[in-house]
Amino acid sequence: MLVHFFTPILLLFVFSSANAQTNRYVLSGKVIEDGSKAPIPGAGVKVQGTNFAVGANIDGSYSIAANLAPGTYQLSVTYIGYKTITKQISLGSNLNVTTDFTLAQDAMGLDEVIVTGTSAGTTRKQLGNYVTSVKGEDLNKAPSGNVLSSLQGKVAGAQISQNSGDPAGGMSVKLRGISSANSSTEPLYIIDGVIVNNTTTRVTNTTGNYDGGNFVGSIGQNRMVDINPADIERVEVLNGASAAAIYGSRANAGVIQIFTKKGVAGKTQVSFNSNFVISQLRKKIEVNQSPVKFGGSVDAVTQDVLTPALTTTSPVTRYDYQDYIFRTGYGTDNNLSISGGSENTKVYSSFGYFSNQGIIKNTDFRKYNFRTNLDQKINDWASLSAGLNYIKSAANEKPDGNSFFSPMNSVTIIGNFHDIFRRDASGNLLAVGERGRVNPVSVIEDIKQRQEVDRIIANATLKLNPVKNLTIDFTLGADNSAQNGTTYIPPYTYNVNPDFFGGGTNLTASQNGYSSTANNKAFLFNNEINATYQAKITDLLTSVTQVGYSYQYEKSQYALLQGRGLAPQIRTVNGASTQLPSVDGRTELSISGAYVQQNFKYKDHLFVTGALRMDQSSVFGEDNRNQVYVKASMSYVLSSAEYWKKTNLSDWWDTFKLRAAYGQSGNLTGIGAYDRINAYNGQAFLGYTSLFSSFQLANENVKPERQDELEVGIDLGFFKNRLTLSANYYDKKVKDLLLAQVIAPSQGYTSFLNNIGSLKNTGFELVLGGTPVKTDNFTWNATAIFNRNRNEAFDIGALRLLSTNPGAPVAIIDGEPLGVFYGTYFARNADGSLVTNAAGIPQQARDGAGNPLRKVLGDPNPDYNWSLVNDFSYKKFGLRVQLDAVQGGDVWNADWRTRQGVGGGKVAEQEQLGLLPRGYVAGVYAIEEWRIDNGSFVKLREVSLSYNVGKVKSISDLTLVLSGRNLISWDKYKGYDPELNSAGQSTILRNIDFGSVPIPRTFSLGLQVKF
Repeated sequence: MLVHFFTPILLLFVFSSANAQTNRYVLSGKVIEDGSKAPIPGAGVKVQGTNFAVGANIDGSYSIAANLAPGTYQLSVTYIGYKTITKQISLGSNLNVTTDFTLAQDAMGLDEVIVTGTSAGTTRKQLGNYVTSVKGEDLNKAPSGNVLSSLQGKVAGAQISQNSGDPAGGMSVKLRGISSANSSTEPLYIIDGVIVNNTTTRVTNTTGNYDGGNFVGSIGQNRMVDINPADIERVEVLNGASAAAIYGSRANAGVIQIFTKKGVAGKTQVSFNSNFVISQLRKKIEVNQSPVKFGGSVDAVTQDVLTPALTTTSPVTRYDYQDYIFRTGYGTDNNLSISGGSENTKVYSSFGYFSNQGIIKNTDFRKYNFRTNLDQKINDWASLSAGLNYIKSAANEKPDGNSFFSPMNSVTIIGNFHDIFRRDASGNLLAVGERGRVNPVSVIEDIKQRQEVDRIIANATLKLNPVKNLTIDFTLGADNSAQNGTTYIPPYTYNVNPDFFGGGTNLTASQNGYSSTANNKAFLFNNEINATYQAKITDLLTSVTQVGYSYQYEKSQYALLQGRGLAPQIRTVNGASTQLPSVDGRTELSISGAYVQQNFKYKDHLFVTGALRMDQSSVFGEDNRNQVYVKASMSYVLSSAEYWKKTNLSDWWDTFKLRAAYGQSGNLTGIGAYDRINAYNGQAFLGYTSLFSSFQLANENVKPERQDELEVGIDLGFFKNRLTLSANYYDKKVKDLLLAQVIAPSQGYTSFLNNIGSLKNTGFELVLGGTPVKTDNFTWNATAIFNRNRNEAFDIGALRLLSTNPGAPVAIIDGEPLGVFYGTYFARNADGSLVTNAAGIPQQARDGAGNPLRKVLGDPNPDYNWSLVNDFSYKKFGLRVQLDAVQGGDVWNADWRTRQGVGGGKVAEQEQLGLLPRGYVAGVYAIEEWRIDNGSFVKLREVSLSYNVGKVKSISDLTLVLSGRNLISWDKYKGYDPELNSAGQSTILRNIDFGSVPIPRTFSLGLQVKF
C-alpha cells in the first residue's frame, strides 16, 4: 500500500529531474590521513543531497561523474574513526573539479555515521543516545571464530558471556540488564539490513526435552556462530530504547547491527589470512588423593562419604579422570577475500574455512563460509547493493550439561577410585559399580551426536535519489537455515540405573540403546521501504523527515523421531524396536509496521529528534495486536557553538556534548506463535482417539511486554581529544511481563498465561579513552569500560520457585533481582559464625517447629563489570592486551557439591583423612547454601602481538600475528571457570555449573597477506 503511495510521487520526481538542465561534471581528488599522509581507501565521498557518491580507491583517489545543474554544492568525506570534512564546491563552466581532503582521526567519533534503522544514517553528534561502534579489525586481532566472543569487553552496557567451552558453544548477550522473564532477552541481530535468526534450537540432546523429562534452559548453538568475523567491517550496538525504538516491537532487548565489507574501486586487492589455533584446558580441578575410602570394595559401596555409618576404610588407588576426558585441541581459521571493481561496479567476495577440535575428546566443529557483496551504480539517481552469504557447518558433539551422561558429569558423579578402562574377556567395558552409573569411557567413545547446518542469508537494497535531498530505498532480505541432528546411545552390556539418565523415555536406553534424528528449518523474510527528505528551512535551521514501512515473516518447522531397542550395529530410528513419541512442530508469524521520524538541526550544535512507530503482530489477539511506540531525543554539542570556540576552554577542551533520550520498545514475539490459543493433542485411550490439552490455560487477551527507558549522558574530549569520556545513566522499566499464573486445578488447568508484574533496570556506563603517548615511532591507546546495572522485579505477587535439573532454587521474588537463588541455609550465631553440633558439623537453619528456613542465597546478576584495553604500536610492532572483569554474580556450583558427595573432592578427602569429623559432608550436603560459589573474576581475555613485515616482492603487505584468548583468570571459584551456564542461553537461569565444558585458553599463530 505504501509502495502505491510513493509511486506517483517518485514518477513526478523522475520527470522533474529528467527535465532539469544539467551538465556532466567530473569531481576528483585524493583522500589522505593527516600526519602520515597515507591514503584512506574506502573513504566515502558524496555530493550532499544527491545520489552521487563513491568510495576512495586503494591509493586514496576518487572520481565522481555527476549530472548536476550548475550551482553550489557540499562535498563531504566520511570514514570510520575520522572526522568528517565538508567542502563547498561551485559548479559552472569548468566541468572538471579537483578537491583533495586530509582527514584527522576522531577519537570521539562525533562525525561517524550511525545507522539506526532508517534509510539515511545520522552522525553520532546528532544522537541523543549512546551507540557503541566496534571496527572489524578490532574483532580479529585475537581471532575467536565467533563474532559475539570477539565482542566481549568492547561494548558499553553489555554483559557478554560464553556459556560453554564447546567448539560451537552458545553465547549470551544482555544489553542493560534483563528485558524479560519468560522470553528471550537476546538483542535483535541485523546484518546489512536483514533481520537474522539467532535462536537456539536443540536437534541433538533431545531426549527428555519433549517426553516429559525435566529439561530446563536453552542449550546448544545459537546461530551467530555462523557469521564469519573476517567479513565484518563494523558492528553497531544500540543499547537503549530510544536508539532501538525505530525497530519497535522486536527491540526490547536492544539491537546489534553488523555491516560487512564492501568492494573498493581500483586495483583488485587479494587478502589471505591463516591462523593455526591450539586450545587447552586452562585449569584442572583438584581431586581427592586420599589413599583410603570408607567401606569395602570399590564396586560394592557408592557415595561412601554420604553414609556416615560406614566407619571402616579400605585402601584404594585414586585416578584423575580429567587426564582422560580432556585433550589439546587443534584448529585452523583461514580466509581469502577479493575486493575491487570500477566506480560503477564494486565487488567483495570471500571464502572462509574454520575448524576447531574441542578440548573434550571426540568433539569438533567445522564451518565453511562464502560471501559476495555487489554495489552497482545503475544511473545518476539509482544504485543497487546486494549480498549473499552461504554457510555450512558440522559439529561432532557429546551430551551437554543438565544430564549425568555428559562427559563432565559422568566423571563428576562417580568416586575417583575406579579403573574406568577395565574390560571383560570379550572386550566390553565393565561397569564402574556405583548404582549403575555409566562408565565415562562409554560416554566419550560410544555415544555419537552430530549436528549439521546449511544456511543462506541474502539481501538487496535499491537506493534512489530522484531529486535533490530526497532518498528512497527498498530493502529485501531473507535468512534460511536448516539444522539436522542425530543422537545414538548404544546398548550397554552393563546395567545403568534409569535415574542416571533422568528418567523419561530414555530410561532403558542404557541396556537397549537409543537413537533420534531431529530437523529444524527456519525461514525469515523482511522487506522495508524508507524515504528521507532533507530541507533547509533557514540558514541556521535544517530538517530531515523520514518515513518507512516494514514487513517481517517467519516460518519454522521442527521434527523429531526417536526410538529405543537397537540391535548391534543399528543406529537409525527405523531400526528401533520401540518407537517413542515423535514431534512435529510448525509455526508461522508476521510483524508489520510503519514509522515517521522528524529531525531538526540548529546550526551544528543543537539536534532534536522525535519518532512514532506502529506495529502489529499475528502472535497476539486482535485487541492487542497493534502497538504504538514513541521516541524523543536531544543532543546539544556546546563545543560546536561559536561562543564556545571563542573561549579559552576550546584550547584544551575539544568536545562537550549533552544528550538525553526517551524511547519505548516492545516484545511482539514474547510468546509462541499460537500460545494465546488452547491447543489439543490426540492420544489413544481404550482403543479410541482422545484429546488432551496442556496444563496451562491460554489467554486470548495477553498483551505484549512493553519497555520504557530514559537515558541521559555526556561526552567529553580534552587535549585534541587525546582524553575522552562518555557517561550514561539509564532507567528502564518493562511492564506486562508474560508469566504463568497459578490457578485452582478445579478449573481444569494448573496455570494461566497472563501479564503479571514488571522489571526495572537502572544503571550507568562509563567509557574512558585516551592516548597517553604518541610519537613518530610509538603510540599507546587505552580504553576502559565500566558497567553497573541493578535489576529488580516487582508486582509479581507470590514467590515463584523454578525447578531445575541441577537443583538450583531459581526464584522470582518481589523486590529482588530476577533469577536469584532462594533456598535453605546454614544456621549462624549472633556473631555470624556457623552453628555446629557436638561433632563440629554445621547445622541447617530451622524454625521452632523444625521446618527448614529459606532465604535469598545468592544473585547471578553481577554488581558490575569492566574491561581495559591497551593498544601499543612501536614502529612495525603492535601489542594489544585486554582485561575483562566481573564483580559479584554468584554461581550455583552443583558439580563441586557432587564431587564431595561421591568422595572425589577435596572436602571428602579431608573427612577421609580425619581432618574433618566423620559425617561432615553428609551433614551439609542437603543445605543449599553450600552450593553457592563466588562468580567474580578478572580475565586476561586477549593478547595479540603483531609484526608488520611490509612489502615483500609481489606481496604488498605481510603481517605476522601471535595471539591468545582466555589465558588467565584471577578468581576464587572452586570449579573450572565462573564464566559459564549449563542452562545455555536461558533468560532466567544463569550462572549454573552442572556439567558445562570449561572455556579453554587458546593460542593462535597467524599470517596476514595482501597482494
